[in-house]
Amino acid sequence: MPDRLSNPSLPFSARAPEPKPANATLDFQEIIFLSMPYRTDRQDALSLIAAVTGLKLTMIPGVSADEIHPKAMPPHVGNNNMTGTAALGIWRAHANVWRYIIDNNIQSALIIEDDVDWDTNIKEIMGTLNWQLRYNNTIRWGKDNVQKGWKEECPYGCDWDELFVGHCGGKPNRNRLDLHQVIAEPHGPKIETIMPWAKKEMTTLWNLTESEGIRVIAPTWEPICLMGYGLSRMGAMRMLYQIGGWRPFGHPVDNEIAWRTSEGSLSGYTMMPPAFVSWRVGGSQDSDNDAGMNAQAVQSKGNMEGKSVGLKNSVRKSLEGFFEKNYWADMANEQR
Repeated sequence: MPDRLSNPSLPFSARAPEPKPANATLDFQEIIFLSMPYRTDRQDALSLIAAVTGLKLTMIPGVSADEIHPKAMPPHVGNNNMTGTAALGIWRAHANVWRYIIDNNIQSALIIEDDVDWDTNIKEIMGTLNWQLRYNNTIRWGKDNVQKGWKEECPYGCDWDELFVGHCGGKPNRNRLDLHQVIAEPHGPKIETIMPWAKKEMTTLWNLTESEGIRVIAPTWEPICLMGYGLSRMGAMRMLYQIGGWRPFGHPVDNEIAWRTSEGSLSGYTMMPPAFVSWRVGGSQDSDNDAGMNAQAVQSKGNMEGKSVGLKNSVRKSLEGFFEKNYWADMANEQR
């Protein structure tokens, strides 16, 4: 365990509340998941794991590229023409979520993909993150940064556009590696069990050893993949303005978010290792936007042989034990 874990640096006269588990929407106003209407298999699975962990989810349908009218195509810039590609549909689906947040006056939301996995203790994990960003955020910009969060009622503080808690790589700002916190988090996975790119960041950038029960919080710089990201309402507005078609762009939505973040137009925090990871069952069922995968036959046994990497206690892997029951075996020795 590193000796530089982030300890509360609180004013002598003040007393922070104790960290507590997050609520059914992980302390956001809503948890929204994107799913193509025909992926009822994924929707069923999400219903199960959400119920087991006590979460409440809202679905917004995914979008196919051919559903976008030519008049509604975003202005294009650069040589990477996305016309007719799956990337265009993915962009539109996320833009629909941003607009939903804005139009419904949702102050904060967590957006997840329909094939994610999370820890059975996700409420405790996110409750710890919420507490750190509100009551012990030593990397927040500005004077008296830690105390600012004390006066705010926003979940996770009020100073962010985006919170990346599910991603597949990216990188922090190497010019500001001083801006990070190493926090004690008992449900953090062993570093040796996480994805190679995550292990590399933890060991080479943050100089952490083969230990468990720790996570790193750092300002978001260039995140890759959108498996799980929080948005404030202002963050949704900024994304819709920057990448929603008002301004031209020319690359997949996760790349555009990464570049808008590294240039400073968006800002927030990233958790490492991530709390939301991909669940894989094999073959064409693993993607709705990869042409190569879509061409493969559906041959897997689905979730029963699925797997994820980077969680201490996968909720999907826990389902078999959770639902284990044999009524007649239990009644075998009971006579009436």
